[in-house]
Amino acid sequence: MSTRLADNPLLIVVEKRFYTDYVRLTVDRSKCIFCDVCMKVCPKNAIRLARREDGTLALKIGEECSLCGACEPLCPSGAIVLTVNGKRLNTLVSSGGFPLPLPKVKIDSSRCKQDCFKCFEACPLGALTIDGNHNVKVDDGKCLRCPWCEDACPEKAIRVNPLFEGSISIDESKCEEKCSACVEICPTKAITKSGGKINVNPRCCILCNACTHLDVCRNHAITVNRRRILHGEGFSAVWANALEKLLGGKPLTRELDAEGYRRMRKLVEEAGL
Repeated sequence: MSTRLADNPLLIVVEKRFYTDYVRLTVDRSKCIFCDVCMKVCPKNAIRLARREDGTLALKIGEECSLCGACEPLCPSGAIVLTVNGKRLNTLVSSGGFPLPLPKVKIDSSRCKQDCFKCFEACPLGALTIDGNHNVKVDDGKCLRCPWCEDACPEKAIRVNPLFEGSISIDESKCEEKCSACVEICPTKAITKSGGKINVNPRCCILCNACTHLDVCRNHAITVNRRRILHGEGFSAVWANALEKLLGGKPLTRELDAEGYRRMRKLVEEAGL
């Protein structure tokens, strides 16, 4: 049951055979946005960011990885894929131990105007396409849940579900005049620089924390505060650990209270009371 780890410029692959099952975790480096989500939710602390010899950032996974699958569901960019015997499967999720995020985007096509392309033009990631019948389609592999398209739609036909609710702030007194590292790494173009000043669009920030890494902002000028994760049903010790690391103690307490209420309500419904 030894773990095999392969790492190259395109992919990270972790493989292990568990008696009759062959489990494989793959990370597509081209999709990785250098957020901290997988690093924080990993119960084995097996994931980290490192600098390559050329100075660029790279995700690294150590042999401590147990292939539990906790890193996959919340990956904002869908860079992580877990398979069992060659088929897409996350037993942590399917067993109810880890919830899935809400669907990324909901589009009411009945509201769309035939001559309108504003959502397509606004998306900084090329995640939207419009076919010959003017049906708007979302590429989940590219969509990062930033609401540029929602805000651009004059018909209010688009609803984007964020992964996190929270806030971002920048202490300009700590910013270096010639530094624009946060602008360069921001995957949703929520951070810009104009006239030597760093500006952030908090609505389009997905709170991914890519900009807060010490390898990016060495002066601790950026603070991201996550207060809530929008998700479906599911709970386990692994999920509780993920919540605590992603949100902190108080939000975890609220989540535990909400989960307790959901379970009690389900028991009451099943009992027909």
